[in-house]
Amino acid sequence: MVTYAIVELDDGLTVTTVQPGQSPEDAAAASCGVLVDSGPYVTYEDACDALAELETANDDERQ
Repeated sequence: MVTYAIVELDDGLTVTTVQPGQSPEDAAAASCGVLVDSGPYVTYEDACDALAELETANDDERQ
């Protein structure tokens, strides 16, 4: 079953697909990014919600 994880790319955070049998770290590397949150998130929407929460938390820390 495909799951999702959050990775950081040069231009910010994004959601990436983790294929069955693939580690979240390998999925991040395949996206040329660094793993931020391995989840696993079962749906893309769940991963996007978590990403939005991370971005909000980061914004709050900067203020």
